[in-house]
Amino acid sequence: MHAVKLNITDEIFEKFMGLVDILPKDSIKIEEIDTIPFYPDISFEEAKLKVKTAVDGISKI
Repeated sequence: MHAVKLNITDEIFEKFMGLVDILPKDSIKIEEIDTIPFYPDISFEEAKLKVKTAVDGISKI
């Protein structure tokens, strides 16, 4: 299976989804992402470590 990211204007979104509906079932999986950019979830602890590392690095500049 291949993955692509599409940016579709509001004017043709419904038409595009209609096209997807006529394709064989399970041949396409649509995952709608409403916010751009999309960032994967990270845990609170991982975020805290990233911030600490960044802050510690400021003093080295």
